[in-house]
Amino acid sequence: MIFLSLSSISGKEKELSPEQLAKKKDVLSKMVRYGTSQERKQALGELTRFPKESASELYTLVGEQLKTEKDMGMKIVLLKTIGDLDLKENKETIISLFEDVNEDVAKQAVTSAKKMKLAEATSPLLEKVKKEDFTKNSNSLSLYISALGELPEGKTAAPFLETKFREKFNNADMRGQIALYFGSVLYTDAESALMEVAFDEIQPTTLRCYSMNTLGKLKSETAKPKLYELLDSLKKTAGKLDAKKAQSLKIYAIGALVTMGDKEVFQELNEFARDDDSMVRLRAIEFMGNLKDPKALELLEYKRDRDPSPKVQKAAKKAIDQINGKETSPEEEKSPEEKSEEEPK
Repeated sequence: MIFLSLSSISGKEKELSPEQLAKKKDVLSKMVRYGTSQERKQALGELTRFPKESASELYTLVGEQLKTEKDMGMKIVLLKTIGDLDLKENKETIISLFEDVNEDVAKQAVTSAKKMKLAEATSPLLEKVKKEDFTKNSNSLSLYISALGELPEGKTAAPFLETKFREKFNNADMRGQIALYFGSVLYTDAESALMEVAFDEIQPTTLRCYSMNTLGKLKSETAKPKLYELLDSLKKTAGKLDAKKAQSLKIYAIGALVTMGDKEVFQELNEFARDDDSMVRLRAIEFMGNLKDPKALELLEYKRDRDPSPKVQKAAKKAIDQINGKETSPEEEKSPEEKSEEEPK
């Protein structure tokens, strides 16, 4: 009956009378405390849309439930709800769950702390990371490193992570995640280590690409000539390298130069906008849009009308709009499938 009661009054909260809001609040409270797992999850979903000015008691209830919850699945949903609602009064409970015996619960606790930007979470999370095995690929460790890059005071982890990055026996994917972390916290002390990796042909492509990405964010003047040398080398060895590897190196090298704000990169973009690889053309055109240089309009108009790839045509239209100061509607944005194609291999 509780489930039916909630359904009968659900809808846009702004249209509910005070009496209806009170009734819904009572239903949600009972569902969270007494409902089945499915009912509780529904109630927590409703809570994220419930008027904040009337929800303080419900928020308190959610925090209390998290402290006593035994079911793994519900712990995860409660943590996610608290993160979505930014209920910082539960920070101690969230941080304590970093050490939950269930890895999925610990990961959600870190995710919620990351979303809420909990400064108090930085030190405990770093201690957790120090216990991890960097020689193995781990989705959990990737998440923890990423979270350190976004938490307040997350830069305090940089010296420890620099050591792990320099240890070549550590897993390449974990070192790549550390490279991205350096970019998030703008850790310039890692520049030499990033340079060593980015331009070493025997290093894994993804690790090289992520290192270049961060060198761009660090505005590395030392990296700039090396990036141009790499692009020149890729032109000379066209067709000899693995196509996917060459594609990723081109895209990330150009992207680093664009991020640096290098004015000479426009000529490189002009060339790569004519590349045989449609994904390279796509990224070059996106970068042109970000630069907002009117000199690109003629090429972009051609690509919009004549490029053999529909994705490139769409990107060219968006870039033209950016240069002209026109907003692109959400439905014109790339699909998730298109976005996923840029991951280096």
